[in-house]
Amino acid sequence: MVPVEEKRGFCTLCKSRCGAVYTVTGGRITGVRPDPEHPNGAAMCPKGRAAAEIAHSSRRLTTPLRRTRPKSAPAPGWQPVSWEEAMAEIADRLRRIAAETGPESVAFAVGTPSGTGVADATEWIERLVRSFGSPNTVYSAEICNWHKDVAHTYTFGCALPPPDYESTELVLLWGFDPAKTWLSQSAPLAAAHARGAKVAVVDPRRSTSALGAEHWLRVRPGTDTALALALAHLLIEQGAFDAEFVRAWTNGPLLVRGDTGRFLRADELVDGADGFVVWDTAVGGPRVYDTARAADRPEDFALTGAFEVATPAGSVACVPAFQHYADACARWPADRAAATTWIPEREIRALAEEIAAAGRAVSYYCWSGVAQSTNASQTERALATLSALTGSFDAPGGNPPAPAPPYNSASGLAHYPPGQREKALGLDRYPLGPQASGYVTMADVSRAIEEADPYPVRALVAFGSNLVVAQPGSDRTARALRALDFQVHLDLFETPTSSSADFLLPVSSPYEREALRFGFESSRRAQEQVQLRPRTVTPQGRCRSDLEFVFDLGCRLGLGEKFFDGDIEAAWDWQLEPLGLTTRQLRGAPGGVRLPQDGGPHRYARVQADGTVTGFATTTRRVELYSELLADHGYPPVPEHRAPTPTSAAYPLVLTCAKHRSFVHSQHRSVASLRRRAAEPGLDLHPRTAAARGIAPGQEVLLSTPLGTIRMRARVDDSLHPGVVAAEYGWWQSAPDLALPAAAPLSADGSNFNRLVDSSVTDPLSGSTPLREAVCQVRAAPGDLSWAGTRPFTVAALETDGEGVRTIRLEPADGTAPPPYRPGQHIVVASPDLPGLTRTYSLTGPAREPDRSGYTIAVRHDPDGAFSTHVHQRMRVGDRLDATAPAGTFTIPTDTDTPVVMFAGGIGVTPFMSYLETLAADGGTVPEVVLHYGNATAATTAFRTRLTRLAARIPRLTVHHHLGPIPLDALGPTLVERRARFYLCGPAPMLQTLTQGLHTLGVPPFEVFTEKLLATRRNVPVPDDAAFTVRFARTGLAATWHRGDGTLLELGERHGVTMPSGCRAGQCESCACTVLDGKVAHLVDPSDDLPESGALTCQAVPVTDVVLDA
Repeated sequence: MVPVEEKRGFCTLCKSRCGAVYTVTGGRITGVRPDPEHPNGAAMCPKGRAAAEIAHSSRRLTTPLRRTRPKSAPAPGWQPVSWEEAMAEIADRLRRIAAETGPESVAFAVGTPSGTGVADATEWIERLVRSFGSPNTVYSAEICNWHKDVAHTYTFGCALPPPDYESTELVLLWGFDPAKTWLSQSAPLAAAHARGAKVAVVDPRRSTSALGAEHWLRVRPGTDTALALALAHLLIEQGAFDAEFVRAWTNGPLLVRGDTGRFLRADELVDGADGFVVWDTAVGGPRVYDTARAADRPEDFALTGAFEVATPAGSVACVPAFQHYADACARWPADRAAATTWIPEREIRALAEEIAAAGRAVSYYCWSGVAQSTNASQTERALATLSALTGSFDAPGGNPPAPAPPYNSASGLAHYPPGQREKALGLDRYPLGPQASGYVTMADVSRAIEEADPYPVRALVAFGSNLVVAQPGSDRTARALRALDFQVHLDLFETPTSSSADFLLPVSSPYEREALRFGFESSRRAQEQVQLRPRTVTPQGRCRSDLEFVFDLGCRLGLGEKFFDGDIEAAWDWQLEPLGLTTRQLRGAPGGVRLPQDGGPHRYARVQADGTVTGFATTTRRVELYSELLADHGYPPVPEHRAPTPTSAAYPLVLTCAKHRSFVHSQHRSVASLRRRAAEPGLDLHPRTAAARGIAPGQEVLLSTPLGTIRMRARVDDSLHPGVVAAEYGWWQSAPDLALPAAAPLSADGSNFNRLVDSSVTDPLSGSTPLREAVCQVRAAPGDLSWAGTRPFTVAALETDGEGVRTIRLEPADGTAPPPYRPGQHIVVASPDLPGLTRTYSLTGPAREPDRSGYTIAVRHDPDGAFSTHVHQRMRVGDRLDATAPAGTFTIPTDTDTPVVMFAGGIGVTPFMSYLETLAADGGTVPEVVLHYGNATAATTAFRTRLTRLAARIPRLTVHHHLGPIPLDALGPTLVERRARFYLCGPAPMLQTLTQGLHTLGVPPFEVFTEKLLATRRNVPVPDDAAFTVRFARTGLAATWHRGDGTLLELGERHGVTMPSGCRAGQCESCACTVLDGKVAHLVDPSDDLPESGALTCQAVPVTDVVLDA
């Protein structure tokens, strides 16, 4: 009996950290489901469900590797070494470099804790870096979380708390789509919306969250500050802001000197007085205001006006800070903002009215949509001060702070040796930015590597940070990495960044190690959770955790005392001390424990024993509409819009970027279950923009900026502004099991978005770059022979290849060459003689031919099949067929490191014929190929002669013919042990039997790929009088579906909705679409890994009113 266990943990692939229950069978993860008892356990996304594919990938790094060839060589020549050899040399090299040129010449890089498993070790990595003395860590903070987490403190004194979805009346999502980036916020958002809360979304793209929102403001990328200031101006102009909160709890009433721009201090008015000065309208004069205490009669504080204040040193012209802020907002009336942001003025005014109506029950959240611009810090300030006008901070329905339980943090700036933090690269230019915490930009590190400016950086230790793809300025980054004296990279897989490393070290996946977490961030309840995640499965090979590496290296560098002499559990116990817990106790509570924290609204107003109030952790102890700190460092004290780079004749379009919901940043494109739904990098543009450039959906395009060009596939989206293009980032990885090649990250033939972004143009405060506000041009790629829809082909030849099998040679009617394809792909054909009837057939010739003139398919005669009967009885050379371009993700790799085993039933051999013909023509790296071919009789065996010839031409190929069912005992044990990949095509019963048998033999489900000859039909009872409303959310169109209207795909096409599709048989899943509301039924059995909210529109019908993400 194979042992089966269930282990409660949490996913670490993104910020959501969803509670999960993992099923482990025989030492392998075989199932993942949400943990409903966990505060973040409401759902699990496809990425989280792909845990087994990540943990048990045969392409994981499993042993430490040392470079043996120069960095100029095309390959590193990796040589396996022991951990002891690696660690000893790494520690020695780092010590010597630090002794020669200072610890600042060793930089570190850390993958984002919001999107990688490195979150398990982040605090201890920082402790190592800072204790060692390096002020230089590339964290990508300036383009990720820094603005909401740190720049927000310049207004509120704390990071931006998540919304209180349970009580809010209005949720404002600004450059943030929780459905893609923080799933554990998505469920409470949906619940809030369902109970009547309004949702407003500011985003250039119609994000998933925008589809059902009451307000979607399609902002021109890079103009968010102008919009926020315009909304604030409308609230101020109409007196619709919370004047009580502004007077009592912001620094708006504090008088600002006209001569210095600094606040007038109380001791400038009264000797020895504490605090600041306000203008008292009741007495018509100045009054001392000690902000350490609650305001006395704040209703008398003037917010506007200009005043002369008599001081012992003379008269001083002053205005309230609020006046400065109001003036900044007044520069953005709604009409000017509309012209700048491309948002209709009525929509701006409508959102302002909604904000005013919600009162203090308005909440907001923002993230990378705001952070990735050259005015990111001012945008954050504009949003924070807009929020301050509502008085919603720490109010029910607003943004209540929810700190984690008070544990001993392993990190902290105090670990820096004296004088080292001040050496952070870029600190002179960004004194209040991430650099103040030692978080530097890769652009500054590259400069220090290549130019020794302001000092040399000679070494880099990277924890899963794929800098070449994840940072702007990819070409320079890669060049700089090659110039390092020493580079260490820790990761699960090889990456473009690891290719220049001297040591490449294998890291255990999150499923292979314990991890301690304090608070889960998404809500107050989630923040009260403390959990020790158990080790779910045994680490692969000789993998170690990031934490084990850190503790080992720390001890070797003479920092053993700070790392508990290498005892990780002792370190965790120290962290847990203030909570009265131990690691052992948490092991006995696998789902974690809840530690309720002090709650209640308006904690800033609480009066302490000495009569002071909690206030805010700012210099004025109030919410800072006017920042003296920023002014003292040369930044605007009130928010200020700065125009993004203008378009030009050469670059007439505005370029923004977006995450793909199937992947996390630059990861997971090798995970077959995820990649099969997003095979190629996509670029979205408006249909008019595409048409003006002769670009059809699915066509390859060239995306260019002043820095270079990359290739992507076009998608049309009529919800985009015609002047905006949205491209995906993070593309480089191959998916060998799907025959999808890597995209060269430093080539114009690749698809690395960050090659196009200028890292020298930055936000003055944080160093952020214009990842979401560049300018570009898009052109159709020359030589792309693909097409949208169908095109006419002529039947050039007809032959018989086995009993009842007819092969058809098709050539384009216009004589132009058709494109290559991937082995195993299909085309959809239709005959003018059979209107409304389409069929899908695999291509059977070589996928790549130098002088291709057409395609070949094979059709087996089915006496009950109208199309196959037409082919066998009436089709003649010269007839016409209309065909789609090749498509499909059932593709078999010629270049791979694992054996390929194919099981074919009857005419299911056709995709494998293309594969074998391609191998015979082009070769490939696949080490072994096995074909098991089952047929009812020898006479019905198609392609027998061709298979014999192919076996003679391909030495690695073995063909086994079977009459009747294919027996699995013919497989042999070694192929399973060698992690062969299995590709099955045939009737559904055959696939089910073989798949179950392979699983019994120990083949992981994710290494078995199937394609049904004909998907199993389902009987879906639909009343004759059925009438359901189908709303296509992205287009805004709605249609009524009746029983005779066919599938959702057919309904959409009849109403002019552009929807992806492929085989139209429910097999390739090209048509997969998210159901946002309502229910659908499938006419065929969908794949097991289709998400619950997914619909194959080509084989789905509504059974209720439905809203589709289309």
